[in-house]
Amino acid sequence: MPQHSMVSSAQAVSVANKPIYLTRVSYNEPKAEILTEFSNKGERVVKRYKFYPLALFSSSISSEKLIELILSLGFKGFNISEKNNLLYLHASSFAELKKISNALSLYLNKKPLVLEPQRAFLLERNWSYFDSFEQQGFLMVNTSHNPQGSSPKDLSFFLIKEISFPQALRLSEQDSLFLVEQAAWSEVLSLPIEKIPLTKEERVELFLENVFFKHGEMLSFDSGEKFFSEKDYSPFSYDATSKIDFSLVWAELFSNTFFNIGPETKNCSCCSPVVLDARNLLPSSMIKIQFKEDNLFFESSSSNFAMNFHNSMPFKDQRVSKRKEFFLNSFPVGPFFRDDFALVPLMDAKRLVEGEKAVLVSSKQVLQSKNSSLADNNSIPVSVHELNWFCLNKESFFSKEVRLANNKLFAFRKVIDFFEKDFVSQKSFGYFYSKAMYSVLSQVLSELPSQLTNSNSKFFSTSLAKNIVSVQEATIAKFKEFSEKNGYRVLHAGKSFASVKGFSSLKLAKDFSEQTKLPQPEIVSFKSVQKKTYRAFA
Repeated sequence: MPQHSMVSSAQAVSVANKPIYLTRVSYNEPKAEILTEFSNKGERVVKRYKFYPLALFSSSISSEKLIELILSLGFKGFNISEKNNLLYLHASSFAELKKISNALSLYLNKKPLVLEPQRAFLLERNWSYFDSFEQQGFLMVNTSHNPQGSSPKDLSFFLIKEISFPQALRLSEQDSLFLVEQAAWSEVLSLPIEKIPLTKEERVELFLENVFFKHGEMLSFDSGEKFFSEKDYSPFSYDATSKIDFSLVWAELFSNTFFNIGPETKNCSCCSPVVLDARNLLPSSMIKIQFKEDNLFFESSSSNFAMNFHNSMPFKDQRVSKRKEFFLNSFPVGPFFRDDFALVPLMDAKRLVEGEKAVLVSSKQVLQSKNSSLADNNSIPVSVHELNWFCLNKESFFSKEVRLANNKLFAFRKVIDFFEKDFVSQKSFGYFYSKAMYSVLSQVLSELPSQLTNSNSKFFSTSLAKNIVSVQEATIAKFKEFSEKNGYRVLHAGKSFASVKGFSSLKLAKDFSEQTKLPQPEIVSFKSVQKKTYRAFA
C-alpha cells in the first residue's frame, strides 16, 4: 500500500504575506485523500493530500510484534511505519481500521484510539482549524505555533458574513462572541465548529482524545476498584473573605517540574525510590507507622483517605463526635492506641512522626527513638510501605501537553495586555479571539483533573485518579497549614480552592508559592465586585 503523501491542486495562489487560515477539511474515502481549504478575506486555496486512516502506537510495542499480531488476526490491508518513536498503523479504509483496533484490544487488553480521518490527519500534522498558514511554493507552512510571533487572527470573514465584526457586535454582542468562542474551541480541539459539543466535560474528553492519540497511548480497561473523590463545593463567603483558586495549578503540577504525572511515568522501573524522603515519591504513597499514644485521633491531609477510613472502620460515633467538637472539614482518623500499626498517607506520616506521635515501621523492627523522622531514616527498607512514584528520566505526555498549553496561555495573555493599552484595538476581532483562546485554554487546564478523576470518562484509571487527588489534597493541606501559621483563618479548604479570611490574600498566595516552590494560585475576591487576578507563567 502506498505511503501517505501530499498531492497539491493546481490552485497555487500567492497569499502576498497575508495570513491564510485552514477553514475546512473533508475526507474522500474512495480516493483515499483529504481535501483542505485555506481562506482569508480575499482568496481561497484548496489542497489535496493522500491519506489513509491511521492509529498510533507508542514504543511500548515493537513493529514486528504488531505486524505479526495483526496478520495472525486475519487482516491484510494495512501498513506499519515508524517515525518519532511512534508506530503508524495505516489501514485501507476507516471501517477496516476500526475492525483492526477492536481485534487488537482483545489481545492487548488495551484499546487503540481511532479518530475520524479528518481529525487524525490534522493531529498527525500538528494542524488545526483556523491555524494560520503561509504558502511557500506548493507547500502550506503552519505559522500558528508561536502566538507571540504571529499577528492576531481575523476570522470574521468566515464566521460573520456580509457585515463587519464591529457591526455584528452592535447588532448582537452575545451571538457574535458565541461564534468567536466556538472558533476558539474549534482550534483547540481540531474539530469543525458544527461538531463542538455542548458541555465542558465532553469538550475536555475530546481534548484528552487528541492528547492520547498524538502520543500513541491506548485506553486501559480499568480494574473497577472502588474510588471515592469528594466533590468540591463553593461555600457561602462573607465580605472579608477571599477565594484562593487552585484550579489552574493542578494541570501545571502534572508537569515534570513537579510530579510528572502520567500513566506511562508512574512506578517506572528506572527510578524506584530506596529511601522514604525520595524526591519522586507521590503523596498517594501509604506509609506504615506505629503509634506511641493511646486514644489518638488525627485530621488527615487526605479527605479521600479519611472518608474511606470512616466508612470501613469501627468507632464511627466517636469520629462523628470529634468532628462536631472541633469543627473539622472531614472526619478525623482514629482512634489508635499505643503500639497500633496503620498505613497512612505520606504527608500524614511525616506530621505524626515529626510530632513524635508515631514512628516509622521497617521490615525488621519498629523504630523507638524519640528523634526518629523521615529525614533521619534514609536506609529504611521500603517493602512494608505501599509506595507510588514518578519517573525522573522520562517526561510524561501529559507534562508535554500541559507545558504547551501553558505557554500558549501565557502568550495570549501578553497579546490581550497589548490590546488593552489601546481602546480602539479593543473592538477588533483579534482582541476578542485572543480573549476567547485564553478562556478556552484556561477551561481545559482547569477541568483536566476533574475529567481524569471522573469514572465516566473513558480515560479514567483508578491508579492515576488516586495520584491526581493525592496531589490536590496534599497541596491544599500545605496551603491551609501555611495560611494558619501566618495569621489567616481558613474557613473552607476544598479540593480546588480555599476560602480565607485575613489581610492580603494576594500576598498570602505569593508567599505560599515562593516558600513552597509551587505554582501561584489565583485570587477571587468576594467583596462587592468579584475580581480575578491572572497568574504569571514562567
